[in-house]
Amino acid sequence: MAKEDEDLIVEGRKIKFDNGYMSLTDIASLKGTPSPLIQDWLRLSATLAFVQEWEMATNPGFDVEQFAQIRAQTGAGSFRISANQLNQSGCIGIYSKRGRSGGTYAAVEWAIHFTNWLDPKFYLGTLRGYLKLLNSVHGKHMIEKRMTRELASETLRLPTGKALSSLPASADPLFERRFASIEADMINLAMWGMTAMTWRAKFPQKNARKNMRDFATKEELKAVTALQVISQEMQENGYSAEERLVRLTVKADEYIKLFCSTPEKEAVLELAQHKRGWGRFTF
Repeated sequence: MAKEDEDLIVEGRKIKFDNGYMSLTDIASLKGTPSPLIQDWLRLSATLAFVQEWEMATNPGFDVEQFAQIRAQTGAGSFRISANQLNQSGCIGIYSKRGRSGGTYAAVEWAIHFTNWLDPKFYLGTLRGYLKLLNSVHGKHMIEKRMTRELASETLRLPTGKALSSLPASADPLFERRFASIEADMINLAMWGMTAMTWRAKFPQKNARKNMRDFATKEELKAVTALQVISQEMQENGYSAEERLVRLTVKADEYIKLFCSTPEKEAVLELAQHKRGWGRFTF
């Protein structure tokens, strides 16, 4: 159970989160009956324009032409759109769930947009509450992830260093870099089923320095660290590249199950894979 100062509190009410997505149902209940309020907001032309911009910036698999068919219906008195219909059109910023903590959940930017439409007072309260939450909880999470990322970077030197030590002293630096990238890609293939070059071709980045590991979850980075240690040991024991890849792929599955040890962690990884558009792990 989260501590009181780790919850988002608006107008004295706690707003639920589900894997980083905020409950629109909880927010709407501050003003009235949630379902019609959310539907009224979703059917607005301004809302769908915002949705399109968010999905284009966030969702690599977003189909603008398909979404344009939905936007073309705005203005009609009978037009309605639900979270499930948006999901079917390829949107990932919103979803509905059933159960005790059920309701409509949306990405934080969507929730802030919703509160701005719903009520200026709620908008200000939600924005301030979320900023407080970032400082108290998510700041710590990002520190932990950064430390895990740095550890993965350090242990990458184990297999690549071992590989580079086998080259002659006269080897060209560019060749050395390429040789090291091959070793790194063995881990990438074991973890995510594609090389860095394939990833960049499928998911172009404005920042050329970004790589797959910058978008990995904390649990994935822990698995990467463990795989890099194993890769060095296999090199020392004379395994071929093909043998190492097969073994590392099997171990990647084992480590992900080990580190994603709770339903919450499993859900975080599945959501991360869905949002970024790549990943091969299922539970």
